[in-house]
Amino acid sequence: MYEDFSERLFAHYVGGAWRAPFGTKAASVVTRDGQMLGQVIAAECRDVSRALAGLREAGDGARRDFAALVAQQAEDLAEGLAAQGARPSTSAILHFAAALAGQEPVAAPVALIRPARDDLSVLGQALGRGLGAGVIHCPPVSEAIFATQLARCAAQAGLPAGAFTLLHCPTAAAQKLLRHSGITVQ
Repeated sequence: MYEDFSERLFAHYVGGAWRAPFGTKAASVVTRDGQMLGQVIAAECRDVSRALAGLREAGDGARRDFAALVAQQAEDLAEGLAAQGARPSTSAILHFAAALAGQEPVAAPVALIRPARDDLSVLGQALGRGLGAGVIHCPPVSEAIFATQLARCAAQAGLPAGAFTLLHCPTAAAQKLLRHSGITVQ
């Protein structure tokens, strides 16, 4: 399940590709039992600028394909969350996928900066709406495994490059840039 994971954790997913971060501030990604899987590099302002420049919309078909792949991989995604201490069930991931597919997209890009352990249905709704104009997912390091798996699903589902962006744990300056960029921040 975690093949090449330390490499993917190290990178951000921007413009439909895994990209080396501009920053250097690292945070360890550990399992609930203390095993280190790798590290994430906090997104800095240049990472945010690159992500903002590449945002693209995902059409209804692409969003449905993404949600279907998330549902298909629900067990693995639940394991990814559980690996870092959450207690999700496969059915919670299926609700997440349904929420992802069932949203009316918004016309403006969305950045999701949120605390750990938010309700998965709420996250699914926000992602589903944001994919209409492009979404930047900024998870905390405590959800790095799940977020990386979600980015892999976006790539496998064939979302248009820039429809889904993953920036790991943005710095305070990067969050400020996102908030002042004119996109919707949730």
